[in-house]
Amino acid sequence: MVRPAIQLYTLRDLEEPLTETLHRIANTGYEGVEFAGFSDESPEAIADALDDTNLKPIGGHVGLDILQTDYEETVESYQTLGCERIVIPSYGEDGFTSKSAVSEPANRLLTLADRLVDDGFEVHYHNHTYEFTELGGSFDTTYDAFAAQTDDRLGLEFDVGLARHGDIDPVLYLDRYSDRISLIHLTDTIPGDDDSLHVDLGEGVVDLNACVRAALNANAEWLVYENGQTTNPIATLTSSNTRIQELLDTV
Repeated sequence: MVRPAIQLYTLRDLEEPLTETLHRIANTGYEGVEFAGFSDESPEAIADALDDTNLKPIGGHVGLDILQTDYEETVESYQTLGCERIVIPSYGEDGFTSKSAVSEPANRLLTLADRLVDDGFEVHYHNHTYEFTELGGSFDTTYDAFAAQTDDRLGLEFDVGLARHGDIDPVLYLDRYSDRISLIHLTDTIPGDDDSLHVDLGEGVVDLNACVRAALNANAEWLVYENGQTTNPIATLTSSNTRIQELLDTV
């Protein structure tokens, strides 16, 4: 059964320690959290807060630059949390301009995945909007070419709102790559303007019910909510939890 989680980047502007934010989240219906750094707190303090709240550390977004310069420290920190997934949050547009360009991110991420798997992690790639350059032929988009040039060493954390912002039907891709998707970013969007790249659930054009049904059909483990552009994170926390519970109750 798919479970609800929140990407902590959504709440980055709260003027409180991350450990307090975790306790705040625990008072909602969210069951897991996905990290985007640790603010100024130690992994040990965060691990204690996770134990106190029973929140699951479902993954951490870690940039390639950090993994290149601070690999050992990063791995040790996430091991301290008991977090078993590392998610590469982006690669860059240059890696997704053509079928041939995709070879570089595919090879680089598979090499990284091998190293992280040896250290006990699952590795996933999170899409933005630019991965969906149309190609034609047997590959519809550069995302499809990327998926074809990688394998199940690299999971696909599919962001439905960002895909929709890139003029892609997210349900089609959730179905197409269901065997590689355990984490789904349940986001909403209004295409055409970067200022509405993320909006609160129900304020955009994403067919949320269809995406949740596809998540269930894919046997995904977590629906991860994110709104990186919210101006009222506390209200967004409350409303998103309510909406996700409604979605899970009705599909």
